[in-house]
Amino acid sequence: MYFTDEFDETADVAVLGLGNAGAVAAMTAHDAGARVVVLEKQPEDTHRPNSRYAAGFFLVPNDVDGACRYLESLYAVNGEEVSPALIRVWAEQTAANPAWLTEHGGEYAVLDLHGEHDFLPDHKSVTVYKAQPTSDYPGCPLHGLLRSLVADRGIEVRYDTAATALLTGPDGDVTGVRTRQGDLGVRRGVVLATGGFEGDESLKRQYLPVTPAHFYGSQDNTGDGIRLAQDVGAELWHMNTWPGHFVARFPGAGYGGGTGIDLWGSNRFGPTADNPGAIFVDGSARRFLAEPGRQHAANLELTALDGRTLTHPRVPTWWIFDDARFSKAPLVTTYAGPAGPVRDYTWSADNSTELDKGWISCGTTIRELAAACDLDPDTLSATVERYNDLCARGRDDDFGRDPATLTPLTGARFYAIPLWPGGSHTVGGPRRDEHARVLAARGGPVANLYSAGELGSLHGLLYPAGGASLAECMAFGRIAGAAVAANRTGLR
Repeated sequence: MYFTDEFDETADVAVLGLGNAGAVAAMTAHDAGARVVVLEKQPEDTHRPNSRYAAGFFLVPNDVDGACRYLESLYAVNGEEVSPALIRVWAEQTAANPAWLTEHGGEYAVLDLHGEHDFLPDHKSVTVYKAQPTSDYPGCPLHGLLRSLVADRGIEVRYDTAATALLTGPDGDVTGVRTRQGDLGVRRGVVLATGGFEGDESLKRQYLPVTPAHFYGSQDNTGDGIRLAQDVGAELWHMNTWPGHFVARFPGAGYGGGTGIDLWGSNRFGPTADNPGAIFVDGSARRFLAEPGRQHAANLELTALDGRTLTHPRVPTWWIFDDARFSKAPLVTTYAGPAGPVRDYTWSADNSTELDKGWISCGTTIRELAAACDLDPDTLSATVERYNDLCARGRDDDFGRDPATLTPLTGARFYAIPLWPGGSHTVGGPRRDEHARVLAARGGPVANLYSAGELGSLHGLLYPAGGASLAECMAFGRIAGAAVAANRTGLR
């Protein structure tokens, strides 16, 4: 905690971070009459927040009461109790996102997708929308729109300006922000929108239940907001979980020495007439789930510890596929542009470049492929034989995989890629309430401190559906921006 009553300059509001949450908070506070300064850690010419490379999906409740019950049931799986007021505000404000986007010139499509966990009775109370391009912005259309709205308002954005500390008054209330460039005092408050800790190996090892965990989100998300909030007494939550799935990691595939690449959306297990053969196997060369698994809960399948051997037998998991899959399309998700961290690696259209790099293992027989992956040849051969037999029957008696995706593994060559627990972002950070106020470990809010976005997200063990994070960024960006602009307990 850093106490000072002298500042180099003052503003009404400081917003830390210019992703979607920070942009919406800044806009909202500005429109409410506050003088806002946005402090962004990244330089302008390399500004790549997670928001920039997201695909643009966002969750929208179509039944607010049902959405509340759905979220409550997700928390109940892990016995977590969350404020009903927070859940209610989440449902109401995410339901308001489409109208808010339309008001600000945004466009979107409504998809036939609903809550990811369809074993819960209220999963259809949420629908997934997808933002549509309204400009030639080279990234997520939603982020492009929000960036333009910030620029149109003339809101001051200071790039390459990382916050190093929150400044406080004698009672611990937040009064400003310290940066390398000087101390900025705030008359109304600070909004933390700095993202998660997917780029910080120390925090990942300390909090996440498995190592390694590879993320294809921004490697500049290094837990800055977590440390800033801890320094002023904030309570943390959701640090030990994340909306995780299968991620590939290849050295040189992106900045930071090669971090995660999203493969979930490209596994081609969907119910189409020409699904190529593919399975996932663990270190024992055996299947362990109905491929491809739940998109944002796959990490729960991967992190199981074998108490006898004290190993994680599913880290890595091996994606085994055949010539038909290799030849069909790129192996990575390409709907949001190039692959890798912030989409800065362009995967070859026919996968040949990556095969030549050695990123993809190959064999003319299953046994040869097993040897290349250091898997037991006999076991992998038996696994593939069993899987092909299930395909012939048209029913997965072992794991209940969708029959429409049961295509045998055949062809002249077979391939494999190791997959790791990971994803796009973490969700842990300072706990917030329904007013987007950061809560103190000692009880009550930290005065004049607010948060929005993936930093301290309300999503816990289970993620409700694709697009839940972008929806939360918009909703709590508005809540935080309005609350901080209305606050009058900062500097006089």
